[in-house]
This record gives sequence, structure tokens and C-alpha cells, in this order.
Amino acid sequence: MRALAALAALVLAALAPAAGEEAAPPQGRIWKGTLGTQAITACFGEEYTRDGLYYSDEARVPLRLVAREESDRPTFTETAGREDETGAAWELEPGAGDTLTGTWRKGDRAVPIRLTAVPVRLPPYGSACETSAFLDPLLGGGVVRSERAALEGTAYTALAYQGPERAGLDGYIIASFELDPLRPGDAAINRALAAALPDGTAADAMGQCLGQSLPTGISGSIEEARVPVLLTARWLTVRHAGSAYCGGAHPSHFSTLTVFDRGSGQEVDPASWFSPGVLLFYEWDPEPGQPLPIAGLSQALLRAVLARFPDREDRAECLAMAGEGMGWQIGLAREGPLFVPQFPHVAFACTEEIMLPWVAARPFLSPEGLAVMASLR
Repeated sequence: MRALAALAALVLAALAPAAGEEAAPPQGRIWKGTLGTQAITACFGEEYTRDGLYYSDEARVPLRLVAREESDRPTFTETAGREDETGAAWELEPGAGDTLTGTWRKGDRAVPIRLTAVPVRLPPYGSACETSAFLDPLLGGGVVRSERAALEGTAYTALAYQGPERAGLDGYIIASFELDPLRPGDAAINRALAAALPDGTAADAMGQCLGQSLPTGISGSIEEARVPVLLTARWLTVRHAGSAYCGGAHPSHFSTLTVFDRGSGQEVDPASWFSPGVLLFYEWDPEPGQPLPIAGLSQALLRAVLARFPDREDRAECLAMAGEGMGWQIGLAREGPLFVPQFPHVAFACTEEIMLPWVAARPFLSPEGLAVMASLR
């Protein structure tokens, strides 16, 4: 336990404000220096874990540093992945200030460790191992490939990001697309679509997933695609579907629809297409600029939609869960609105896009919804 107390003192010393000073934003430290002649970067879990991570600045393949509680001074077992011990150990001197020194040992080999603190601002509820200063060097090296594609004769450019093979980051496969900028709102839509691709920083979804995953011994993975399902001179419907695993009990799966107006470049709220009382909403407020989440459908609309649920072996079970109010996504197809029931993880395989033909949807539509229908005829 003395080792843990010494490590805590090393990492937290810079966080305590002097007497009389106001508390500053959460500050932490990563460590840069050498292991023998090799330049390295290291971090320790300052908030919620005692373990750490480090990587060679050249190879950029992170290794875990798992604290040994029985040691008289800060000592760590070097581990690759979840449980593969490399046979090496770190032994740090219980020093103080902005330097750490110690010895890396593997068998009969011993090389010195010399590290200097680099101040970083901690993310909310996170550690120094989740900061840009530590993660950004790991995130570089992915590639984006493009190829021409078309939907119903309208051309666009498909974009596909592939993470680098280094450290398992090839598990990040993220697709988006770009419109040919022919309409006034296309530039704004393209900016939104481009933002879906990793930008090589810890603030991006890929960076956040990597930061959450590394302390558990994995690199995480995200496989997702944004593709057009309706592309006209006025409307664009985007399907965003895929899965992500950033640690935890199981991967998360998702399938959503977003509708854009190509005239304005703005995201459209499909709820405005339906008469009052046809849709049921959650009581909380949405994020600024986001549509109000749909909790359920009126009984009449629910019957009309579920009557068109595809014929499949588990149809009865899926229909029962779809009617239990887990929420709905609504999109737009040429033939009518698309409804996507939102299922919990255990039932995600039930997910379907259900198209309600305009003739069946018309009794539920608002004047705005009727105008949308007319624009597609």
C-alpha cells in the first residue's frame, strides 16, 4: 500500500491549489521522457484507477502498466492487451515534483526510466490517459478513400475511413459521403457529413472510444456507415447504422434516420409532418438544435405501421416489443415516411425500416406533412 500512496502523491501533487487560491479547472499530467534510449509517453489514471499506459513515440503501440500492490515502491507489470504480460516491470522511485525516475526490468536486463511531467487539462470524469496530449499521437495514420456512387441516378461521393493497423486501430471503419454541391444547402450538409469521419483527436468519437478502451486492454472498435436512402433535388434522408465496442458488457448497436432539406441545409424534424396527438414525446427537452425524441405512436398510427412490419420468423416477438414504447425514429422515402422502432440491445436484431405508403399515412399528416408528400409526387 505504501507504493500506491507514493504514486498518488506523485500524480496528485500538481492538482492541489495553494491556500487562498480559487480552485482551477481540473489539471493533470502526462509524462514524457526516455526508457533507455527510447523516447516514450506515459500516463497514469489520476482520477479512478491507479494503473497507467505508455508507448514508444516511434512505434505508438500502447502497453498497460498494472500496479502491484505488494511492492514497497511504485512497481508496475507491463501488459499487452488484457492479460498478456510481457515479462517486463517498471520500478519507480518515490520521488516528487515534475520528474519521475526508475528502472525497467526484464529478466537480467535493466534500463533507466527518466520522465518529465507535461501539464494537461483533464476531461470531465476522465484521466490524463484520455487527453489529447496522450491520445492524439496514437490516432494518426488512418486513411479516407473515396469513390463515385449513385442513388436512383443521382451521383455522390462515398467516403470510407480505415484506421491504421497499428495497435488494432483497423477496427475503426467509418463510412460517410459527400453530395455534389448543386443545391444551396449542400455545403452545410457536406460539413455535417464530413464531421462524421475521425479527425485524429481525442475529442472525436474514435478518440473517446480509444480513451475508454485502452485502460481495459483493448483498442475498441467502431464500424458505422452513413448512406443516403433518399436523394432528390429537395430532400436527403441519411441512414446512420453500425456498432461500437469501447469496453463494457457488450457492443452497442444503432440504426437511425436523419432528413435534410437541401434548400436550407438544415436537419428537418419529421414530427412536424404529423397532426397533434399522432406522436407521443418524451418529457425531457432535446439537445439544442435537435428534434424532440419520439416516445411512441398513437394507437391508430401504431396499428398502421406495424401492419407493414416484414414477415419473418420472429415477427410476433418483434411486434410485441415494438409496441412497448421504446421510441421511434422517422425518416423519409419517396413512397412514404419511414418508421424505425428503437429496441434494447437484446432485441436489436428486430430493427426494421417500415415504410408507410402515402395513401395510408395521409390521415395522420399535418399540412406540412401533406406538402412533403406533394413534393415527392
